[in-house]
This record gives sequence, structure tokens and C-alpha cells, in this order.
Amino acid sequence: MAKKKELSFSRFLKRFSTEKACADYLYQIKWPEGFVCPKCGCREHYPVQGYGRYQCKHCRHQTSLTANTVMHRTHLPLTKWFWAIYLVACDKRGISALALSGKIEVCYETAWYMLRRIRGAMEMRDQQYYLEGIVEFDDSYFGAKIKGK
Repeated sequence: MAKKKELSFSRFLKRFSTEKACADYLYQIKWPEGFVCPKCGCREHYPVQGYGRYQCKHCRHQTSLTANTVMHRTHLPLTKWFWAIYLVACDKRGISALALSGKIEVCYETAWYMLRRIRGAMEMRDQQYYLEGIVEFDDSYFGAKIKGK
């Protein structure tokens, strides 16, 4: 597997500081060759009122940038979602819902819900990889320290 270049905190902030920047990136990831209607496959569309909503000119089916993603049916700004995903991906020990709620300024329940969705997506991605043979760990963290040992 090829090693990907890390995205530093400052580069992350520059790249995803606005809703438009996040929406443009999500559009490029979701439809790399331009919009394709999920219902009929037509490429002709027009934007609908609201950020990231599109309607097919042929069948009039409406879809959004966040449809069928971890952000599906969210009311939170994309910047908060991107920030949460970045924080979860960068912390090898994991991040708690309480810590996440403080960092992205949402209530605990919202942070818990976001973490549940992000971790679920990461779990589905990891199911594609199988370990076999000798497996080596560089750094690891399992549970808390045991007193006296």
C-alpha cells in the first residue's frame, strides 16, 4: 500500500476553511467526471436552493452532496464535519465524544452521533484489508496503565 502524504493542521485549515471549499472538494470526490444522476444516469442538472443540492433535468430527481455519505441528512456545516473527520483520523488513540464536542463546539450528543458515523465508515473501509503472515506493530496503545506493573 502506498504511503499517503500527511496533511498538516495549517494546510488543513487553509484548504477547508470555508463551506464552499468543503463543498467543492466533496463534489470533486463524489462526481470526479461531473454530476451523474443516481436514478437515471443523466448528466444534465441544475442547482436547487440550498448548498449542495442538485436536480436532474431529465427525471427531476433531487440529490445532495452529502447523500450516501457519513454526513447524510446532516444539518451541521461541512466545515465541522471535515474538522471532526480530521481529528479522528489524526489521533491514533482515538478521541472521545466529550473532547470532540469541545473542539468543534457542538453538544455532546451531536459529537457522539458524529463519532459513531465516522467510526462506522472507517470500520467499513478497514474490512477490505486482511492481515496475514507476520504482523508488526510500530506504536500501539491498549487500554490504561495498570498500577504496580
